[in-house]
Amino acid sequence: MSLELEVIPSITGCDSLKREWEQLLRSCPQATVFNTFAWIKANLLAFPNSDAWVLAFRDSPSALVAVLPLVMRRGRRYFRMRRWVEFAGLPYADYGSCLVRPGWEAPVAESLVGFLSSKASSWDGIYLDRFQAGAPFLGPLASAARNHGLLATVRETDYVCRLTKQEFADGRSSSHSLRKSRNRLLERGEITFEVYDRAEPILERLETFSTWHVERFSAKGLQSPLADPQHRTFYRHMVEELAPQGQIWLSVLTCGGAAIAMRLSPLWGGTLHLYSTCFSEAFARYSPSMLQLEMLLEHAFQSGMECVDFGIGESPQKEYASAGVRHNLATVEIYRDRMSSLEGRFYQAAEHARSRSRLVPWAGKLFRRFFPYNVR
Repeated sequence: MSLELEVIPSITGCDSLKREWEQLLRSCPQATVFNTFAWIKANLLAFPNSDAWVLAFRDSPSALVAVLPLVMRRGRRYFRMRRWVEFAGLPYADYGSCLVRPGWEAPVAESLVGFLSSKASSWDGIYLDRFQAGAPFLGPLASAARNHGLLATVRETDYVCRLTKQEFADGRSSSHSLRKSRNRLLERGEITFEVYDRAEPILERLETFSTWHVERFSAKGLQSPLADPQHRTFYRHMVEELAPQGQIWLSVLTCGGAAIAMRLSPLWGGTLHLYSTCFSEAFARYSPSMLQLEMLLEHAFQSGMECVDFGIGESPQKEYASAGVRHNLATVEIYRDRMSSLEGRFYQAAEHARSRSRLVPWAGKLFRRFFPYNVR
């Protein structure tokens, strides 16, 4: 299988690809909203300081068989300052932005590694995160890297919880504590739930959303990503790009005519992703976010969603909804030199030990200093 590779240096040069990109999405079973043209465009518009390569692989003469949007990052990765290649859309997407038509994994992997090898002087490592573990592209990619004399490792990282429409129907019930919260809220006014899917009404509420998000994180002694004006710009671009495609909802819970909880949820292909939530601190004792989740799940499945994706890791909301682990995520790391590869393995082993041991809590502060996404 021969491939032609087109390298597009900016998302603004990809408009002609949009129709083919969307067609390719429908032929890739593991595609998500985080693989869409709109999501990648929103990211690259909001974070323009990184070098970008949108790689379009074609089966001669014309059919698009793969799109891989990549960016070059610079910053601390593990123990040293590095230059690395990663998927565009990360670290803010739940899944990596990799679209490969089934059956083309091996030739695309070989062509991709050949391209990256030609740029070897510009990177220290390649970190392709948040594949679905077992994805058909993982094995060929690691093999192609080794065939080019590079060091490649594949490791599982996080897990993702999901809830299907049937599981929701089988286990649907409102807990006693939420019924109590609802009744207490009703004493303060009528409760309503609305979902907005057009850009204008969502954008009108983004400033309140951001303010609540920052306050919620501050109450936990943390800093919200939305404290950064650039991240607020990203949210605005996200809405502007996804809403015209019908790929984002803002759900709002109100009490007495005033909003008390909101949630942004991208969607595509019958799956709703619970991406970002916030609520008014003045109503924190009423569990507004949990009440809103209950209403959103009901609305989602009544509106034709087949699955709700709760994203990475654990949370009380996942436990409440009885969302089960559906799959693990995996990362491919590729290096030119053995020392960098050993550093990565040592870091991961130490982080794994820290997460399982209560004897070394001090290590948490140490490893946070080396958080991979300290980029510039």
